[in-house]
Amino acid sequence: MRLNNLDLFTGIGGWHLAAERNGHIETICTSEIDPYKVKFIDRNLGLDNAGSIINVAVPAACHPHSSYADDDRVAVEETGFTSLCIEDFYEGIIPFPDSITGSFPCREVSPANTLNNEGINGEHSSLIHEQLRIIEDLEPRYVAMENSELLRLRGLDYILSEFNRMGYCVEYETVAACHFGLPHYRHRLYLVAYLPDSAVGQTNTRVFDSVRKMATKHPNDTIPFMNDADQALLDFATVREPKSIKLRTKRINALGDAIIVDIAEGIFAGITHCEQRDNRRSKPKPRSDEMYKASLTEQGTWAILQPDLFDPASQSLQDLPARGLMINGELFSGPRDPVLNPAKTMYPSVFSTILRRDGNNNFTCKSRLNRPGRLGGVIGDLMRLGCSEGGLNPEFAEVMMGYERGYTALKSK
Repeated sequence: MRLNNLDLFTGIGGWHLAAERNGHIETICTSEIDPYKVKFIDRNLGLDNAGSIINVAVPAACHPHSSYADDDRVAVEETGFTSLCIEDFYEGIIPFPDSITGSFPCREVSPANTLNNEGINGEHSSLIHEQLRIIEDLEPRYVAMENSELLRLRGLDYILSEFNRMGYCVEYETVAACHFGLPHYRHRLYLVAYLPDSAVGQTNTRVFDSVRKMATKHPNDTIPFMNDADQALLDFATVREPKSIKLRTKRINALGDAIIVDIAEGIFAGITHCEQRDNRRSKPKPRSDEMYKASLTEQGTWAILQPDLFDPASQSLQDLPARGLMINGELFSGPRDPVLNPAKTMYPSVFSTILRRDGNNNFTCKSRLNRPGRLGGVIGDLMRLGCSEGGLNPEFAEVMMGYERGYTALKSK
């Protein structure tokens, strides 16, 4: 059994790395346009890259590279990007994907963006609409996504309604990094959609049960808590001469956008375990601990069908739960899972997570100390611990995010 996966918004390949660890999933193509990440995909991962997501699975006549074929030129040799048109799938040049993964930009969804919270209608986060277009056109059995935990307030309602329209069931959870042995929370919303006749659907399995089985570690398994940090840790975290490390800023910023690979690996484990089972006689339905929350209305909103007559406001569900199961236009949810979604007060001395712009700020950036909550990032944390010169070591950032030391360093051509 082997599944073909199309990876969108590939970045530094977190979903691809999880697929490799799984051993039953092959990445057939990627999609990425950031210059550093494009080089990383080419040199480090050796994968085909279709470039911008807006050009993936479009008709050949609409693809911007169509003129190269007219001139008897090869587009990938001219541009570095593979032309991945809808005809390529129908003509068997590339197999239809069994799964599609991709963490669309969280720029206007994330709490780190205090100036623009347009959600999935924002300039960058609106690329989810292209991702949904590709899913609808290619009809994979499985879809996996990751985004900010605030997605449940800034667009998840629409995403669920679109998956329902396309005939998918959806399971989603808010998952933190700390119980995967990493010294920060990094709460993110992970979503898995699947067709009812898929192996997951026919066994009525919960994919996140497999993720839960992997969440057995302690947050200081790899890096000590902040109040236990010693000079050796600070030395590891610091680069005295930031410019001495090639592409240091790009490497750290890419990690700020990355997923936690262990969580993705757990998702894939849940899917492939079902694919290998023979007893597929069930159908998607809620379990006893998954209580009814709301239904999808004709207007595309989520509402409680039997509201409290004394509380008219309860008719509309504005705040989607942090975890959920969507089947046939009905949303169910259970109690908060402290293993996957621990309270942000459980470990007072964990570090902040790596942020997308952490590579741009050194330990002389005083504004990092004045940002509210955890928005000062790990830079602010390390400054409070005594770091006052130089910048963040990308290898420290790699370990914090669960990647091997040196993972983001570009290989030679």
